Amino acid sequence: MITNLLFIITGLIGLLTAFLIFNNHKSNRMMNSYMIILIVIVSIRFLLGGLIYFNSDRIVNQNYLKYINLTGIVIPLVYLYFKNLATNKNQFKIKELAHFILPISIYFAIIILDKISQKSIRLDFIIFPIFCLFTTTYFILSYSVLKNEIWNRKGSLNVVQKQNELINNWTAYLFIALLILAVRLLVALFIEIYHNSNINGFSYLWISAIVWLVVLVKILITPEILYGYDALNFKIKEINDSSLILKGVWKLTNTTKLDNNQHVILKEKIDRKILLYIEKIEKLALSYEIFRDPELSLADFSNQLGIPKSHISYLFKYHTTISFSEFKKTIRVHDAIKHIEADFLKTNTLDSLSKKVGFTSYNPFFTSFKEVSGVSPIEYYKMIQLEYVA
Repeated sequence: MITNLLFIITGLIGLLTAFLIFNNHKSNRMMNSYMIILIVIVSIRFLLGGLIYFNSDRIVNQNYLKYINLTGIVIPLVYLYFKNLATNKNQFKIKELAHFILPISIYFAIIILDKISQKSIRLDFIIFPIFCLFTTTYFILSYSVLKNEIWNRKGSLNVVQKQNELINNWTAYLFIALLILAVRLLVALFIEIYHNSNINGFSYLWISAIVWLVVLVKILITPEILYGYDALNFKIKEINDSSLILKGVWKLTNTTKLDNNQHVILKEKIDRKILLYIEKIEKLALSYEIFRDPELSLADFSNQLGIPKSHISYLFKYHTTISFSEFKKTIRVHDAIKHIEADFLKTNTLDSLSKKVGFTSYNPFFTSFKEVSGVSPIEYYKMIQLEYVA
């Protein structure tokens, strides 16, 4: 009875989670339609599995055991969730229905198996290896998507870094949990076939209930996962309130060995002014105007700041994580993002935007934007549109 109560609780919490996600999924990159479907299917299975204990109708119980195998469609749902998360899409495509042909076919094969005398033919010896191969293939595909398209994403913008870090942690957490669930299922099916009982994957199902409950609780207690960008942006507003906005760029303390005596002398002059210099640089840089000049040099920048060029050169050598050239790209991408968020692309092209912020042409703009933000200009524009729609 305790196990059945666990199933019921897991199912109810799952349906509640799915409802909360559905209300925000259009603006929530973390949760697309496939995750909602996955949560609903798994939660209904647990809920019905728990309620069956309190039902004495043998026919109802038999039908439940017969049709529960249809939940095998969650395996391609996992892959499609990760794939759509990687491409930042939140739409269901008709062609993706092809992923569900095999699990549905396996389901009907199990129905046939249930009606055929197992003494005359053991279809389960055929179905089980196919199902194992099917499950393994989709988990390999999922891992490939995560490794190549999600976990390797980079970006130097603070907001994008936070988003990427959150997505990386969440997908790693979810992948491990789902892997545990898949192993439990395959072991359960093997045990059921070995003992010549109905193939329904019920052995040790309480393990899956606990793992799934942990995943659901993780979603519910993490607003950034449950609600998406709005919750995440609320958390990172502290960046805008701090004295340094480009925190990832600066190193207030130098741990690198100085190259020569001139740098040693400069260190004595500059050390007490480092924070002041950085604040002046940020103030000028984030007004953007000077960086819209594609010919901007370090000398031009130091003149505008009123700080000796040797001091600025020293600062970018020992107190930044990027070069001055990379700093220019970063500021120009910041500028482009401000324009995109101000709906610049509604009446202008990406090429005109690239020249507006100081790039000589679209190609270096595209490369720099993706390098700094982690997504392409058009992908970022679509993300902004999704937030507006929500």
